[in-house]
Amino acid sequence: MVLVEAKRNETPLKLSNKQHMTSPQQHQRYIAAGGLALLVALAAVIGSVDSTTSFRVCFGVLLLTLCVAQLKVAADLYKHRNNLLLQLFQPDSLSLFVAAGAIASIASLLFAFPEYDASCALRQPIILTFITFMGNLLTGRAWRIGSIISSTTTFAASGNEIDTLGMARLKVMNVLSTLSQLGRYVGSSGREKIGSNSGIRRAITFADSIFVVMVLLIPQLVLQIVNLSVPSVRMGSVETLEGEGHYTCESRTGPYVLIVGILLAAIPFGISLLINIESKGIPDKFRELDDILVSMTSSFWMLLATLPTVGMIGQTQPNALAYLLAASVLSVVLPLFHNIAQPRLQHLMITGRARGIANSK
Repeated sequence: MVLVEAKRNETPLKLSNKQHMTSPQQHQRYIAAGGLALLVALAAVIGSVDSTTSFRVCFGVLLLTLCVAQLKVAADLYKHRNNLLLQLFQPDSLSLFVAAGAIASIASLLFAFPEYDASCALRQPIILTFITFMGNLLTGRAWRIGSIISSTTTFAASGNEIDTLGMARLKVMNVLSTLSQLGRYVGSSGREKIGSNSGIRRAITFADSIFVVMVLLIPQLVLQIVNLSVPSVRMGSVETLEGEGHYTCESRTGPYVLIVGILLAAIPFGISLLINIESKGIPDKFRELDDILVSMTSSFWMLLATLPTVGMIGQTQPNALAYLLAASVLSVVLPLFHNIAQPRLQHLMITGRARGIANSK
């Protein structure tokens, strides 16, 4: 009878703890639902306005809201960067990752101003550079954690135990490690020799990964500098229908520079997928293969809807064109933000609140 009574008294306590544990999750869901409702309302308003000025105001508010939400997450990641629960996921790189996405998001507002040469010239370099930077950060984070955790397994494994895909991954990891060692050599003015930071005990810092990220960004930077500095390549505003006030952004070289820029932006994401494949010695919690794949799949289906529509409407509907082009950019940025950065911070917040409730009892 005493045991039965004790179990009866214990049940409400467990239910109460469960309710406290789930309340932060419910709070986050309410905030997300409210934000989504706001975005849907703004999108509906954008679709109903006829004035170009009204469209630009609503469009700007929509993009600014998304940008502020991302910057808030970036600031929180940086604020809690010393938390042990978050340090395993490299919060400094994650914060830069989210901030780069926020800049690419707000830069999409330039699509709404095709009558200005400056907006035509700047939108492509800004968006492609920061999306490439996001992919490079994914690559740098995967390389850093892979080099630290799986170094023992890699050195112990023989060549026969590694398949073709694993060998390609190992070669990419070695190239990135060489770039990192080159950065250390340059930073130490030649005092630290290349290859000195190799072996089982590897010390790879945040600065090492950032150096790798910036080196991988050089091809895109060079392309976009050429895009801005060479008049025959730089995009400018062109009036499509005289007297109608319809403008478009065009370059004398056609879409070739844009295509090369998109390819350079896509390569880092492919490298990050290769590095994040399953390998011995790296726990699944540190691999972001599934998160990146889900994000890229979402982007693919969204782009499959927006890009053909852009081609069909042409230059006759500049507001709709700007909205669809911005949606194409957001379809790349937001899934990565939602699947990679936000869950890390949300897990930290929920765990911290749960521990605070437990300690208060």
